[in-house]
Amino acid sequence: MSAPQTPQDIAREAIKRLAARRLPPTPDNYQTLYHEVAGTRPLQPFPLQPLRQIAQALPERTPAQVRFKALFQKAIARHSWDDLEKVLTQHLGAAAAAATLAPPADNGAVTAPRTDEPAAEAPTAPDRPCPALPTDAAVHIARIVEFALPVLAADDPRLHEQGQELILYLRLPPTDWHLPTLQRMLGDFAYRLSFAADEAAGVRIELLALLRQVFEHIDAISPDNPWLRQQMQALVRAAEPPLSQRRLEDLKGRLKDVIVKQAQAREQTLQAQELMRQTLATFLERLAETTVASTQYHAKFEACAQRLEHAQSLADMAPVVQEAIQAARAFATDTQRISDELTDLRDRAQRAEAEVQRLRRELDQMADLVTHDLLTGVLNRKGLESAIDRETRRAARTGTRICLALLDVDDFKQLNDTLGHLAGDEALRHLADVARRSLRPQDTIGRYGGEEFIIVLPDTDAATAAQVVQRLQRDLSAHLFLHGEQQRLITFSAGVTEMRADEPVQAAIARADAAMYRAKRAGKNRVVVG
Repeated sequence: MSAPQTPQDIAREAIKRLAARRLPPTPDNYQTLYHEVAGTRPLQPFPLQPLRQIAQALPERTPAQVRFKALFQKAIARHSWDDLEKVLTQHLGAAAAAATLAPPADNGAVTAPRTDEPAAEAPTAPDRPCPALPTDAAVHIARIVEFALPVLAADDPRLHEQGQELILYLRLPPTDWHLPTLQRMLGDFAYRLSFAADEAAGVRIELLALLRQVFEHIDAISPDNPWLRQQMQALVRAAEPPLSQRRLEDLKGRLKDVIVKQAQAREQTLQAQELMRQTLATFLERLAETTVASTQYHAKFEACAQRLEHAQSLADMAPVVQEAIQAARAFATDTQRISDELTDLRDRAQRAEAEVQRLRRELDQMADLVTHDLLTGVLNRKGLESAIDRETRRAARTGTRICLALLDVDDFKQLNDTLGHLAGDEALRHLADVARRSLRPQDTIGRYGGEEFIIVLPDTDAATAAQVVQRLQRDLSAHLFLHGEQQRLITFSAGVTEMRADEPVQAAIARADAAMYRAKRAGKNRVVVG
């Protein structure tokens, strides 16, 4: 009987084996049998304390042992089986190679490989060919060294010098190779390269931590700016390892967008504040003028009143009354002028306040421009558009292919109706988390809307893209969604298509959407290429 091909078939077969073996239907038993049917390796618990005890017991008598112990402890600190396997494989492989290549001593014992940096003198042993290293392998090693030097030897002249010497030596005819010399050069370069790699990794980790600290600090000092806070939170998530050139380009673009938007808002806010400052200064100035004018006119009216008291006839009163009327008219004119100016200032102040409020609302609305979906943490539509545009331009420049996969969660409405909308949100987050772990580093996933997601697969043909999405289906079926005490199997149907040259993005998405609906009609939890 052929092996099951879809996650649904694998899950069904795993349940059958549970019943046949009369095992309790626990998550551990289901997961074990699922991996047994699928032929994959289940995740094992990480025995942290026993491994730490082993690390403490490792010897440190030679530089190679010190190096191996440091890498072993680092793998334990990361709780990584893959790193442990890599460290052990490299260490045992190096020891076996050294035992094979090292020349025998006079007493017949095998000499230990040198891991420190010996003197640069050429060996005095007679030349003899090096049959243990094929010519093709030497070419590949030389290329690896050549590619590693610009990255790891930029700040280490000695490493660069050793690398250049090794490249030149490896490109000599095989008849000119000398076994001890080649062994010494490879050992010296590998030993120094290991420290350069550690240094580069440490610098990268510290730079990421520093970048994250800057983003979090900006977020902390901007509690009244929702748009900026959401942008900073998205940038914090984008700066999490592992990084790639594509993620760094995306991070750079979004950070530039934040800086431009903030600069524009700051400039407009400063203009509004300056207008309000000028308005207040003018108001105070006019108020002072009103006070002075009122004092002056009050003195004139008082003088007129005294003169009227001493007037003996209408002829004496007439010029006093005329003077008082003129003063009253002048006072009314000045008062009206100041009143008009103050009214104008009030209107300008109101307009400035309205502009500040408009800017604040605009910044709040700019939260929609954040490129990551706030629920799942993956790209939103705007982020997907940028990612597709970037990968399309890269594919046109390099002559490579690019595929799109449109995913739709199966029976999502039923899940919402059964467990509630909060559980539906958790299910979408669960799918996004599994996808981030399952997809390749160069792949990008975004939420297209509702329960639909789009995966951008660069440098990939349609057949390979379908295999990547099917692997995601298997990983999703192997990790059940847990809501409270209930476990649910989350599945999706997907349509995969390869983008054509100069094709509008929406046309490719529509083709993937049509393929996805064919997968739904074929029984769901399937991938169809369209």
